[in-house]
Amino acid sequence: MAGRPPGGSANGRERLLNACWDLMVELPVGERLTISAVCDRAGCTPPTLYHHFGDLASLERAASRRAFNVWIEDQQFGDNRASDPRERLVQHGQAYLQWAREHVDAYHALFSQPRRSPDPNAETAETPGFQTLLADLGEIHDLPASDPALVPLAFAYWSGLHGLATLPVTVPFFREQTRESVLEVMTHALVSREPISDLSTLRGPLTKAS
Repeated sequence: MAGRPPGGSANGRERLLNACWDLMVELPVGERLTISAVCDRAGCTPPTLYHHFGDLASLERAASRRAFNVWIEDQQFGDNRASDPRERLVQHGQAYLQWAREHVDAYHALFSQPRRSPDPNAETAETPGFQTLLADLGEIHDLPASDPALVPLAFAYWSGLHGLATLPVTVPFFREQTRESVLEVMTHALVSREPISDLSTLRGPLTKAS
């Protein structure tokens, strides 16, 4: 086809996404991706990358979004999802930590690596996984999932899970039994904690406070 870049076959975009994500997982901490490395892995040329994504930063964001969506799907329970929101919170935490244990490098690439250029249109609070967490916390505290007072609770829970997922990497004596106990304490604290009502210091795009 006239004007089609070399290597720009129908699956060129998919090859670039796969190559980019594989390299993001494999690269040592602090080492940046390069266009040449991604194109070599994908078996294409730089014009193909520019044709599909515009630049390397956009490709990195697209690969991360795709991996993040897969991660969210892996957290779902289908028919096994508990009816009680407190039990769902525990399920969510256990699934999160299990995924982090089983996909150490992928977890690190998703949540511990600095991004070359953040997506200015990204809204973490709009992702399905975060919305599910807000809905569960809202049911526990008898609040609508859209209530901004739930946002700090949800981020507190996510921050705690991230800490529990990463501590074993740097603290060898942080054992599995300890992690399970901490998860239980953290979940209990969020279930019994009253949502923050004073939102004067919490205004921002994630709280959507008016």
